[in-house]
Amino acid sequence: MLKQAIPNIFVKDFEAALAYYTGQLGFHPLFVYGEPSFYAHVARDEAILAIRHVTKPVIDHAAGEALLSAFVEVSDVNELHDSLKAAGAHIWQTPRDEPWAMRSLIVSDPDGNLICFASNLAR
Repeated sequence: MLKQAIPNIFVKDFEAALAYYTGQLGFHPLFVYGEPSFYAHVARDEAILAIRHVTKPVIDHAAGEALLSAFVEVSDVNELHDSLKAAGAHIWQTPRDEPWAMRSLIVSDPDGNLICFASNLAR
């Protein structure tokens, strides 16, 4: 039985990333590990992301545009967009309807990771 997937977000500046995820994106830390800190789980409602410090970029943006680091299903992407925008999050793609019957919003973090939030259009 699969229970939950927790995407790992790789970042070069751990403290800046943690501040962004717990600030503008509205997550709260479940735990922060290491001295100095290099790994954390952050949560917002039922979604959990892992933030992990690395010294080199792990996403080759030359491999393609819009490579997502995480996908999070949400109940209302338009409402989330408004709250993230008001909080100063970097909106990479405003909400739009997708051919796969979801409405998606993409934000980027200080390291250029793209996080997609999407709600089902059938709801």
